[in-house]
Amino acid sequence: MAPVARPQRGASVLLRPVATLALLFGVMWLTSQVAAASYEDGRLAVLVGFVLLAASAAGALASAVGLPRLTGFILVGIVVGPSLLGLLPEPAVGDLRLIDSFALALIAMLAGGELQLETLRPQGRVILMTTLFVTAVVWAGMVVAVLVVSPWVPFLAEMSMKGTIAVALLLGIWSANSSPDLTVAVIEERRAKGELVDVILGVTIVKDVVVIVLFTLTLALVTPLLDPAETSSSHELVVLAREVGGALLLGAGMGWAFSQYLGGDETDPRSPFATFLFAYVLVVLTEELHVELLLAGVSAGFVIENLSPAGDRMIAGIRSVAVVIFAFFFAIAGASLDLGAVARFGLVAVVLLLVRVALTRWATIKGARFAGAGPLVQERAWQGLISQGGVSLGLILMIEGKFPELGAGVVALAMAVILGNILGGPVLLGQALAAAGGKSREGPEVLD
Repeated sequence: MAPVARPQRGASVLLRPVATLALLFGVMWLTSQVAAASYEDGRLAVLVGFVLLAASAAGALASAVGLPRLTGFILVGIVVGPSLLGLLPEPAVGDLRLIDSFALALIAMLAGGELQLETLRPQGRVILMTTLFVTAVVWAGMVVAVLVVSPWVPFLAEMSMKGTIAVALLLGIWSANSSPDLTVAVIEERRAKGELVDVILGVTIVKDVVVIVLFTLTLALVTPLLDPAETSSSHELVVLAREVGGALLLGAGMGWAFSQYLGGDETDPRSPFATFLFAYVLVVLTEELHVELLLAGVSAGFVIENLSPAGDRMIAGIRSVAVVIFAFFFAIAGASLDLGAVARFGLVAVVLLLVRVALTRWATIKGARFAGAGPLVQERAWQGLISQGGVSLGLILMIEGKFPELGAGVVALAMAVILGNILGGPVLLGQALAAAGGKSREGPEVLD
């Protein structure tokens, strides 16, 4: 007797999140059409709920087809954002920024908590050498690439050679930046551990600090080339020292204070809400003091994890709600992307994207080999250094703030490049972790 055919489980796994997304989009569209005035007072709560539900369903769909969940989070943000459907209009994206900053603080603390001294110390040389190689090679190579493509970029083609070189220097060092937030999200989703993870996370965070410093210095040095009325001054150095040094000191000081509160008594656990309150205070203080939130969060998480026996409990508390944090943060990040930039600079952006990937791969392999890293790190570490995210966008917005007339073109070009990095980077990192044998253990499922 022929066996009775059973329904394909794969189809049902895909059907559920697809149906959920269709229902959510339909309800949200109807709500925005017929009830806009009546729900204005509760608009923020409605938008937050919609983003979380839609991102969770999209994450489940991405996971079902073998992609990182955060790829689904980002894609749903792009679809509902101002560039496409507009279910999240531009003012609404701005309204959600405070919650977005809160999520970034928790992600940064999670990243800092992953930097454990006993595991990083053996990889110190590899992390340092790889950081230096990648930063130098990508910076120099992308300067050349930008100069080569400049005749096909309208706002660059109209500039003087000095101005084009100045922009190339800025875009070159900007290209060396990687995204700690995306990297942490993929690592946490897979619960990956090991030498490769330590090197990727260490290089990403150390390089983030190095690039922020070098970018700010470069911006100050090229100012006379872009605006002859301006002159370089020591003021930019003071601002840089305050933003970077102040962030590290603020995070370390708050981390130490919070580690004392957490204590080390396992029989007297602290409420996870204390961690969330700490993150909120960190957001407020960094905004008031005008220092870098990501660096402050990483510094705080590092101190808490390495100075307090309760550091693991703090990390566990953040992990328990990590899916919610990642879903919201990366959906808003996707909604912030300008798809119009892709239409304007698509071909040039693809060229710059491919050059950046090639340079990162070559420099990572050479740097890791020079430092004596193992074969797996030499072969795969570059795949964890492709992602770009919030910090990358923030650096570009600094150019727009400094040079408004030039900034619109630079931001549009960078947006087109970021789109490829923000979607392709997590996939490459997931492949590297899979090759390393990191077992993917599903995290807590929510809102799905």
